Amino acid sequence: MNEANTAQPITSIWHLLRLPLFRWIWIGICFSNLGYWMQTITAAWLMKDWTDGDPILVSLVQTAYFLPTVLLIVASGTLADTLDRRRLLIIANTWMMIAAAILAVLISMGNEDPMMLLGLSALLAIGFSLNQPTQSAVVPEIVGIKNVPFAVSLYSVANNGARVMGPGLAGVLLPIIGGAAVIGINAATYVFLLIVLIWWRRTPRAADTSKEGFLKAMRTGFQFAKQSGQFRTVLLRGGLFFAVTSIILAMMPMLVPNSADYGLVFGCFGMGAIAGAVNYGRLSAHYSRNTIVTGAIIIHATMLILLSSTANSFAMGAILLCAGTAWFFVMSALQISAQLILPNTVRGRGIAILNMTLMTGYALGSPLWGTVAAFTTPRTSMLIAGCLSLIFLLATYRMPFPQDSDKATEAVA
Repeated sequence: MNEANTAQPITSIWHLLRLPLFRWIWIGICFSNLGYWMQTITAAWLMKDWTDGDPILVSLVQTAYFLPTVLLIVASGTLADTLDRRRLLIIANTWMMIAAAILAVLISMGNEDPMMLLGLSALLAIGFSLNQPTQSAVVPEIVGIKNVPFAVSLYSVANNGARVMGPGLAGVLLPIIGGAAVIGINAATYVFLLIVLIWWRRTPRAADTSKEGFLKAMRTGFQFAKQSGQFRTVLLRGGLFFAVTSIILAMMPMLVPNSADYGLVFGCFGMGAIAGAVNYGRLSAHYSRNTIVTGAIIIHATMLILLSSTANSFAMGAILLCAGTAWFFVMSALQISAQLILPNTVRGRGIAILNMTLMTGYALGSPLWGTVAAFTTPRTSMLIAGCLSLIFLLATYRMPFPQDSDKATEAVA
């Protein structure tokens, strides 16, 4: 399977699926993301059952998924800039498949140790940390730099489509086939993408043959982040936003009464993100990225405050639908801005540093909100998070995201 000619810009996110390589990789990502979200929801619910609803241990499930990414993703991004990215993707997805399979087997044998669940969730996250910057770094070479915003939107559709279906499927299947089988399904979802990657006849790029030493290459990535004011803005605003939004993953299992309702309610968040992905292009044609992000953060904060005031599953689903749309607009602004700012020679490292920052928000924010909930209540922690998000917006309002321009696009081509 050879790479497609992507010289001409594309006018719709769906037109990208006409590129055979991108289409098959995207389908594979849809499957693997579906399994990932099924496992994430299942792990949180199993921890709730095994620990009688301990809010700190439940929140630590998210830390287990994100802390390894924080620690390893910059090294992974450096590998993405110095080695064959196709081979790295094969290694990463094989690793995640094996980690999920081991966890499924142990749970099926009756193991209900919370530390085992956290440890193997962290093992899966090691593969995730290698996969994410490498996957992002190959996007421009597959679709062309001018089509990156469309590719980011389509990747979001894949991820958030899984965020809709994964929790719902997990909620339905958990009481029928059990947590071990649901996690086993995740292990199987990596097979299709691995087949596509093995068939891909990728032409190595200049970044793959870098003679820069590993440690020096890592320092180069951090030096770029330090010297680029625009990139520092993306990192700061992204880190603050994700520290707040982490409360949704950390505390929603404590707010929803049963697994079936939890899957459906949380699926509404992903549905909202898909709505954001489909409509972002039309919105960005009329408003600047900074205007969109400001409005999105205000909406997201308002939804967190509303979550603190209701126990009705239908109402929580409607609130998360709006929160998911707002979340996508902020996430899209971060990803598109980073792709436009970063030169190809440090793209893997730059994306890794961005993801490290965002995952730090998740990894540290989740236990923080779990602790706040332990001393107050889960609903009170939601109220505090919403107010804090508005404070962060006021503090960073005069730090705008870079805007699209021909000059910016040419700088990273």
